[in-house]
Amino acid sequence: MKILLHICCANCAIYPLERMREKGDEAVGYFFNPNIHPYQEYQRRLDALKQYSERVGLEVLYRDEYLLEEFLRNVSHRVNPVRNSSRCDSKPSGALNPSGIILKSDPAAEQQGIISNGVKERCQYCYSVRLEATAREATKNAFDGFSTTLLQSTHQNHTLIKETGERLAREIGIPFYYEDFRQGWKKGMEVSKAMGLYRQQYCGCIYSEKERFIKSSKMSNDKAQMSNEVQSSNEAQTPNAQVYDLEERTAKFGERIIEFAKTLEKNEINRPLIGQLVSSGTSIGANYMEADGAESKKDFRHKIGICKKESKETKHWLRMISKANPHKSAECQRLSQEAQELTLIFSAILLSRKKKSFDI
Repeated sequence: MKILLHICCANCAIYPLERMREKGDEAVGYFFNPNIHPYQEYQRRLDALKQYSERVGLEVLYRDEYLLEEFLRNVSHRVNPVRNSSRCDSKPSGALNPSGIILKSDPAAEQQGIISNGVKERCQYCYSVRLEATAREATKNAFDGFSTTLLQSTHQNHTLIKETGERLAREIGIPFYYEDFRQGWKKGMEVSKAMGLYRQQYCGCIYSEKERFIKSSKMSNDKAQMSNEVQSSNEAQTPNAQVYDLEERTAKFGERIIEFAKTLEKNEINRPLIGQLVSSGTSIGANYMEADGAESKKDFRHKIGICKKESKETKHWLRMISKANPHKSAECQRLSQEAQELTLIFSAILLSRKKKSFDI
């Protein structure tokens, strides 16, 4: 049986590929994960898969598309923030997915604390987009069936993935290859470590990144209830663990802006542009620090709004500097990408705060 295997990341592909080959099936990988955030994370997972596939002789079809804006347009109205969770959280059971199918809860996932009463609609959308693209690609290229490495993860809603695959199989007319690969999760991680593959710390989308690094404070005073405590994904694991929270990220971005500005020629055109760039690029972190110490919910939203505005303004000045200094365009593009990702993170924070105010 020739199967087109959707691959979310190299780590999750290890055990499913081993199982398929043991059973005599031929697997071809299919990489299509358009909403992994930030772009650097997307690229790390893509590079890791290329590294792994070369080592194990796996053919992979790459649909290398980064469609973050499309993802946000389709899920922003579905987001329902849930506290104390860093994975794909849930809405009350019985929520409708885009196809009108009742989403059932996954008891195994509930026991692990991954979801509580169903699943979030954003996860339904995410699963559907990936698996539909895989099923159509499999049909177009005369595969015998399609499957996904998402079935290997112990952090996903396994039941919903299975139901989504089976639904698409009926709609598109190609068999969905199902097997519960979760039993091989530990083995996959051990092999991944031995191979030195990149291993991610969160599911992938901008919301799961935010939930991974930001947790709501439970302190009783209004200031603490309003603000978010941002923490590293590997907090307190080792004495030398790297801390990379949003406060640190915005500060490091400001430092990169300063170092970049130092490399620019000080001429009549560049001088005013450099001043504007340094002003906006370094104020993002400063305003985030102020937001973290805000005195009210309104003040918090206002400061985060300024962070978003300054991030967008920084992109503008980088574009102007790139025009005035064509030889610096590559550096401007890298900095602009980070500014765009910060803009999206602050947009997500504002959206979640707005949603919470509606829910109260």
